[in-house]
Amino acid sequence: MLLSSPGVATRPESASHGVLGLSIEEAVRGSGVAWTILRPGNFDSNTYAWAPSVRAERTVAAPFADVALPAVDPGDIAGVAAAALREDGHAGQIYELTGPAPVTPREQAAAIGAALGEPIRFVEQTPDQARAQMLTFMPADVVETTLAILGAPTPAERRVSPDVERVLGRAPRRYADWARANIAAFR
Repeated sequence: MLLSSPGVATRPESASHGVLGLSIEEAVRGSGVAWTILRPGNFDSNTYAWAPSVRAERTVAAPFADVALPAVDPGDIAGVAAAALREDGHAGQIYELTGPAPVTPREQAAAIGAALGEPIRFVEQTPDQARAQMLTFMPADVVETTLAILGAPTPAERRVSPDVERVLGRAPRRYADWARANIAAFR
């Protein structure tokens, strides 16, 4: 089992998302052992980064407020991984894992506010502000590709994949469901 990235297919020219990821996937596929590759994109849990500002100021700051991507619940990723490890029929498969619908950062902030029962103020960062913040915890090449995905996603990056539902037999969880289940982090 390999946890990879959709960037292998959508950003093959990116050193961090495509080139390195593809080389790892090729090594796994060529290993001679049974394999399954999971390619989750934007994790719902990435918004834990907003928890300190939500707790302190009831504010979220993020770039590209109205650009939607289909974020995925980490519990759905784990469910697909568990199914692939326990059940037959998953060897040699590559699963793209997404949530059920694209969601914008502004909508995510609103979902957190709804789960808290009070409004969250959304402040749209400029790309330069987001870059400066991201460079404090990510390498520069990862930051640039991440900003490109967040700000100008390809049609493939916007696509909702059927793979979570196909493997789990149920629709993937919505971001609002994740926010309600994890609201303690934002209180």
